[in-house]
Amino acid sequence: ISAYSLNDQRIYWSGLEFSFGSEAIIRVKIIKKIKWGRIIVENEFFINQPFGENILKDEGRIKFFSNYEIETFEISKMNIQLETGNFVFKIGKALSPFGRASFPIFNNNLNYGSPFIRSEAILWRETGVFINFKWGVFSADIAAVNGEENRDTNSGKAGIFRIGLEHNNWRIGASMKEHDGYGSEWQKLYKSHIGLDLMFKFSNLEFSGEVIWDEYGFHRQVDSFNESDIFWPTSIYYRDIFYKYKEPVQGFGWYGNLKIELERLLVNFNYGIYVPENIGNIYHDNTIKRFILKLSFNPIDNINIYFTGVLENTKPEESWRQGAKGFAGLFGFSFKI
Repeated sequence: ISAYSLNDQRIYWSGLEFSFGSEAIIRVKIIKKIKWGRIIVENEFFINQPFGENILKDEGRIKFFSNYEIETFEISKMNIQLETGNFVFKIGKALSPFGRASFPIFNNNLNYGSPFIRSEAILWRETGVFINFKWGVFSADIAAVNGEENRDTNSGKAGIFRIGLEHNNWRIGASMKEHDGYGSEWQKLYKSHIGLDLMFKFSNLEFSGEVIWDEYGFHRQVDSFNESDIFWPTSIYYRDIFYKYKEPVQGFGWYGNLKIELERLLVNFNYGIYVPENIGNIYHDNTIKRFILKLSFNPIDNINIYFTGVLENTKPEESWRQGAKGFAGLFGFSFKI
């Protein structure tokens, strides 16, 4: 259970930038031994507090309205696994096998306080069929997934592949997600990327990072319909954009992460850059530089006091978004049973 205060000045124009809130996570894991290995049922549920219904929806803000429609009950993971020998077979909603992230997350919105390539490009969860193979330090993943976190709105499926080497104190891998996009017809958006990830740990210090090249944007011209018709969550960085017919927008990004773990204190530094393709849109064509500081203190067992600070560079904004600033902060308390 977590209670917190969130102040996100990047959305100062929304009316929802500063708020108190609470949330919870319920995890259930069932393991049954069988002749060939183990059957595992994994469940993770988020309980979220929604915003009030009196949200400003004027001409400029309405396209971002869905960003703040929070599900009270959210299925984060729900899958069945078979572990046998060097293989793990999994079906359902699970952690995405693309890349690896090693930084702490303190709230149910996994994108908040995450580096740009994690909050805007790589999905935290995927739904589909997953196969993992491990042999010594070698690891391989292959998955056929919907391409978006939940049940798909497009009959075309995505393929995710990762190969890597890993041991107790280090890890390195290469990943690819190939997908023609999610959504249908004029709503279809590209969602493909390739990436590298690594992690090295020395005593109480851990360095990790990821780098990706990705494709995004609409398949078809979107000027023919009103932007208010976009009723799904929309990126404030203008990644929901049309460039050329059947040609995706491309971008390149990376981050480095340093985690310091002491007896009751965790300090985490994260810095990353994302460089979008220059397509002639001043609201889109800006390099994003994001620095994140996270602190976590456990004064007694089961109690955690945490802080996340986010700092971004400024960029051109539309006239109705002029109040936005490049920083955000989260402060809260959590209790774990």
